[in-house]
Amino acid sequence: MAATDAIGDSRGDTYVARVARGAGISTAGQGIGRVLGYLTQVMIARLFGPAAFGFYSLGVAAVNGAQILSRFGMENGVVRYVAHHRAREDTPGMRGTIIQAIGVAFALSLVLSAVMFFGAGFAAEWYYNKPFMETVLRAFALTLPFFTFMMMVLWATQGFQTVTYASYVQQMIRPALFLVLVPVFYLLGAGVIGTVAAYGVSMLLGSLVAVYYLRKLFPPLFDNKVPARFETRELFAVSVPMSITTGAQYLNTWSAVWVMGAFAAAGPVGIFTAAARTATLSTIVRFAFSGIFSPIISSFYSRGELADLGRLYKDVSRWIFTGALAIFLPIVLLSREILAIFGPDFTAGWTALIIVAAAQLYSSSVGPTPRMLAMTGNQNVAMVATATAALVGVGVSFALVPSLGMLGAALGMASAIITENTGTLLAVRRRLGYWPYNWAWLKPIVAGLLAAAAAFLASFVLPLPGVLATIAVVGAVFGAGYLALLLLFGLNDTDREFLGAFRDVALRLLRRGRRSGGEDRG
Repeated sequence: MAATDAIGDSRGDTYVARVARGAGISTAGQGIGRVLGYLTQVMIARLFGPAAFGFYSLGVAAVNGAQILSRFGMENGVVRYVAHHRAREDTPGMRGTIIQAIGVAFALSLVLSAVMFFGAGFAAEWYYNKPFMETVLRAFALTLPFFTFMMMVLWATQGFQTVTYASYVQQMIRPALFLVLVPVFYLLGAGVIGTVAAYGVSMLLGSLVAVYYLRKLFPPLFDNKVPARFETRELFAVSVPMSITTGAQYLNTWSAVWVMGAFAAAGPVGIFTAAARTATLSTIVRFAFSGIFSPIISSFYSRGELADLGRLYKDVSRWIFTGALAIFLPIVLLSREILAIFGPDFTAGWTALIIVAAAQLYSSSVGPTPRMLAMTGNQNVAMVATATAALVGVGVSFALVPSLGMLGAALGMASAIITENTGTLLAVRRRLGYWPYNWAWLKPIVAGLLAAAAAFLASFVLPLPGVLATIAVVGAVFGAGYLALLLLFGLNDTDREFLGAFRDVALRLLRRGRRSGGEDRG
C-alpha cells in the first residue's frame, strides 16, 4: 500500500495530508511561539542589559537540563506506546502509559528541584564563580515541577497523532503569558528574579491548560472505572536509552553556554545566547514536522510498511530543508542587523550566529533522524550517536572557549550538532536503508542562492533607513524570490499534495481567526 493511500484515518486523509496538516498547525504554533519567545528575549535584554540577560540565560540552561533529566525519556515512551495502543484500541494500555509516564517524570522533577534549590550555593561558588547565580538557580528550581508536568502532558497528547494541543499551549499560550508577565513583574520592581517568577507562573498556567486539553482528547484518563494497565518494562526499555539521547541533545545545544558560564563574564554569555537563540530559528520547520511524524513512523513500522515509510521520510526531509533554508539565508544576510535588535552590544556575536546557524541548517537537512531511530526500536543507536556528539561538543568548548570566547563556544556547539546528525543519518542508512538526499534537493538550493543574491543586491540599491527597515525589505525580497523560483522550477505530485493540505490548514486557521474576531467585536 502506498504511502499516500488513505489508511489509518477516519477522515480518509493520506499520510502526506496528515503530515501537512500536522506540520501546518505546528508551524503556525512554532512560528508564533518563536516570535513571542524572541520578543521576550529582546525585552529582557533591553530592560536589564547583557550581564543580567547572561544570568537569566545560565538559569534557563540549568532548568532546561533539569527538566530533561526529570522526563527520563518518558516523552518518547508515551508517544510511542500511546500510538501503539491506540492503533489496537487498547484503552487500558493508553491510560496506564499516560499515568505512569507523567507520574514518574513529575516525581523526579520534585527530587531534582530540591537538589537544584539546596545545591545552588555550591554551584554558584564552585562552578560559576558568580555569587548572584545562587539566587537565580534557586528561583528557577521552583519552576521545575511545573515545567516538567506541562511538557509531559503535552507529549501525551502527541501520542494521539495530533500536535494541535501541544502547539496551542507550548508555542502560543505559554509564551504569550510569559511575554505579558515579564513587564508586569518589572514594573513591580522585582528585577531579573521577577523575570524568573514570570517564567514559573507561565508554566503553572500552561500546565492547567494542558491538562484541560488532554482530558478533552482522552476522557477515560480521568475515569477511575476504566482500568489502567502498566507496562513498566516496555515503557522503560524505550525511555531509559532515549533519556540519555535527549540529555545528550541538550548538551549539544547548551553545553557551550555552560562552558562560557565557567570561563567568561555574564555579558559575553548573554551576547552568545542571543546569537545562538537566533541561529536556532531555522529549526522551527524541523520541530514542526517531528511532532506529527513521530507517531506516523511508529504506525508505519508496526504495520511493516517500510518502503512507504522510506518514501515519506525522503519527502519530509526535503520539505524540512526547504523551509529551514528560507530562514537560514536571511539570517546570514542580516546577522548584524538582527542582533542589533537586542541592543548595540549584541552585534559582537554575528560570527557566532552564522557558525551555529550553518550547523543547524545541516541538522535540518538530515531530517528527523533521531525520531526515526526512536520510533523503530533503534533507540540505543540514537543514544550512542548523540552521547558521542555531546562529548565532542563539550571537549571542543572546553578546549576553545578559554582562548576564543564566543567564537570557541560557537565552534563547540556547531561540532556537537554536526557530529550528532551525521551519526544518526548514517545509523538510519545502515539500520533502515533510508537516505534523504536526491536530485530534487537542487531546486531549493539553487532557488535559495539566487534569491539571496537578489536580496543582497537590494540592500545596496534601495535606500533603507534603520535596522528594522533593512530587515523587512531584504527579507521580503528574498522571500518573494525564493517562493517564485521554487514554483518556477516545478513541483512533484507529493509536493502539490502537501502544499494543498498545508494551504487548507492555513485557510482554516484564518477563517477561525476571523470568526473569533467577529465574535469579540460582537
